[in-house]
Amino acid sequence: MCSYCKRHTESEVPDPYYGGAKGFEKVLDLLEDACESLLDSIVAENENISA
Repeated sequence: MCSYCKRHTESEVPDPYYGGAKGFEKVLDLLEDACESLLDSIVAENENISA
């Protein structure tokens, strides 16, 4: 999932359990970053197929 991140450099999403509230916030930030980029990738791919 982290391969889609644009603003973070982590190579994998960490287990937030041991990081307390900050750990969960970090995971949320990573996943929001990755999901945004993944969606952009899917949209671009579909635009190429439709063209």
